[in-house]
Amino acid sequence: LLSAAPASVGKARLGFLRRGDCIARRGRRNFVTISSDRLEEFVRAELSLFAERRDRPLQPLLLHEILRASADPSEVAKLLHEELPVRFARRIRHIERISGWESIPELVKLHAMHAKSFRELRLADPVAGGDAYPGIIARIRQRHKQIGPLFAEALQRIDRVLIGDASGLTPGAGSSAGDSPDGCSDAAYRLDKRTIEQWAETFLSSRVSTEMQMAHYRACLGASGSDSGSAKIGIIDAQCDPLDIVQQAIAQVQDGLYPCFIEAENPGGDIRLCQAPRYLFYIMLELLHNSARATAEAAGQDPVEVERRPIQVAICANDQQVVIRVSDRGGGMQLGSADHMWSFVSRSQAGRFRGSDIARHSDDAEIGAVASSCWEPRDDAPKAPQRPWGVFSGQSPLSGRGIGLPLSRMYAKYLGGSLEVINMPGLGVDAYLFLTRIDPSEAFGTQTGMQQQKN
Repeated sequence: LLSAAPASVGKARLGFLRRGDCIARRGRRNFVTISSDRLEEFVRAELSLFAERRDRPLQPLLLHEILRASADPSEVAKLLHEELPVRFARRIRHIERISGWESIPELVKLHAMHAKSFRELRLADPVAGGDAYPGIIARIRQRHKQIGPLFAEALQRIDRVLIGDASGLTPGAGSSAGDSPDGCSDAAYRLDKRTIEQWAETFLSSRVSTEMQMAHYRACLGASGSDSGSAKIGIIDAQCDPLDIVQQAIAQVQDGLYPCFIEAENPGGDIRLCQAPRYLFYIMLELLHNSARATAEAAGQDPVEVERRPIQVAICANDQQVVIRVSDRGGGMQLGSADHMWSFVSRSQAGRFRGSDIARHSDDAEIGAVASSCWEPRDDAPKAPQRPWGVFSGQSPLSGRGIGLPLSRMYAKYLGGSLEVINMPGLGVDAYLFLTRIDPSEAFGTQTGMQQQKN
């Protein structure tokens, strides 16, 4: 609901504004007519107001905080209507703090994308009923699937054009790298890799949180008519089977671009945990693609040599967490390049990770081809089966030109876990995904607690 107007209108509180009839509604029966230009003034004023709001948490919501909002779609919609406009407005201001952002085409697109999404949300009514509000959220989520690749391209251009400029451009006045979109500061800073790294991490943290919120809302809508005794609610499955997810990720990777041989073991027997299966699938897909690419390159694409270098996946658990290890013999990373594996910015990332051929290529077309090809199946590969966890077709939300690994760690964090990588130069890499068990009572509003999960 629009709650503020430009200074010339004073501080009158308004109802929601609708385009078309250009009506501002104060109540259910009182209407005033305004012009389209005036409507846009209100929207712009709202954007400035929301970017500075302090009544929302400075840090984006984590998964367990999203789940507390309720599984009822109407309650989740109210949370979205409170959260998303604030996050979008802060991201817009975050972009504007980069001096010269107008010269970066990808930042211009991201700025316009978030401004459009903010406008649509502020002119929508989450309690009106019907398909209008769900349709708006679906449209915004589809639009925002472009954020990962666009942002990665923007970082490459910032690195090449702005940071490489000896003039030492600085971000616009108003913030330091890590303060926005979820905080504000008047401190200025020089445009270097460290500060842009912080700037990128802050932006993408906000993106991860809102993507999960929108996905949860859409999943709650889809399940609103299902059996109340179901083990699934929104994006959460109280009986999530990590072995099944790993096996499906393995099948997709083995049908992909790089020849590989992957073994999976589950020495502890049947494991269940309350988690978000779709994001676990995305993370596993990223890790396995990285290992498959490294192994194929180390083996010189020789099928016999590839089979001698199997990628091994192990799953184990206790009462507190589930751990998944992905171990390969792809030669590991050189000690110097390993320092950049978590970097969103560095163009000298370790060459072993998916999409990170950016260190070897300078042409934008080549960069795009390298990043996208790793997700494309072979022409003769069978179609991937429909995933039961709401995995949408096409691009993963973790995909980006060289930033898939740090994004995976960020998503793991928002799932309440962590991602660690141990590099063995000359031998291979071990990746450890730690998943904290979510108490089902947080997701389902019951007192079943950990009894719903079994080892």
